[in-house]
Amino acid sequence: MVASRSVLVVTVGLAIGVGCSNPPPASDPSGVNGATPPPAQTTPAPAPETAPAPPPESQPSTGAEAQSGTTTSTAPAAPVEAPLTDEQIVAVLDAANKKEIDEAQVAQTKAKHKDVKAYARMITQHHTDAKNKQAKLVKKLNLTAADSDKSKQLQDETKQAVDQLKALQGADFDQQFVALMVKDHQTTLDLIDKRILPGAKNADLKALLETDLRPTIEKHLKEAEALSQKLSAAGTTGATGTTGATGTTGATGATGTTGATGATGAGVTGTGGQRAAGAQSGNQAGQPATQPGSAGGQTGAAGAAGAGTKAPGTK
Repeated sequence: MVASRSVLVVTVGLAIGVGCSNPPPASDPSGVNGATPPPAQTTPAPAPETAPAPPPESQPSTGAEAQSGTTTSTAPAAPVEAPLTDEQIVAVLDAANKKEIDEAQVAQTKAKHKDVKAYARMITQHHTDAKNKQAKLVKKLNLTAADSDKSKQLQDETKQAVDQLKALQGADFDQQFVALMVKDHQTTLDLIDKRILPGAKNADLKALLETDLRPTIEKHLKEAEALSQKLSAAGTTGATGTTGATGTTGATGATGTTGATGATGAGVTGTGGQRAAGAQSGNQAGQPATQPGSAGGQTGAAGAAGAGTKAPGTK
């Protein structure tokens, strides 16, 4: 009996324990108010990653863009000219000397300004001397001149310059000749410094260039620049005309002389009468003058000089 009660108590306790351990079922909201539950929210899947687009290719700039400065371009550098060989140096120096001699010879006959003529004579003499020195050295060194692009260019420029000078006259000729001298000597100096001296191999040829030719050419350049400034100043002054001289006033005519005053006529005295009154003016010379005679006297006729004559008395 006691055992059966114990079993019953254990059974009831187990049932109560089981009922307490299970959670109550979730209430259905639709069963409460009849509303339809909202659909469950779903998380969208991430979009697939895309590769970045490549940058657009650069287009060549148009003329307008180039003018506005929106694009920049680097101009290609001028090619560096190669140094000249000794044989080419000889040909270039010959061509340079000949160019200046030919131009100066034209100036000796056509130049108007005396200083331009003197400069042309000097250029002719100095470059002739330089050419002779060079010829002796070339013979000594047994060198043969060889043309290059520069020597051929100088030969072509010589003919063009001489033809241009021959077509000019007066002050225009002087200015053009001096301008050519400035340009020629500057070009030769640049050649010596950039292509001739760097390429010269022979010691004697280099010595001639450094101690003789280059100093002389530099001196000629400075003299040509000074002469150019002198011609420019003279041209500016000569443009203004001089003022004409003011005419002189004509000489004043001589003042006429005053006529001589005639002598005053003297009065005459009649016989037994009184001296005539009042002599007449010399300006009335030659006119009949009536003089009152003395008592019983008569009128005497006037003399040529206005002098009265003596009247005969009354008896």
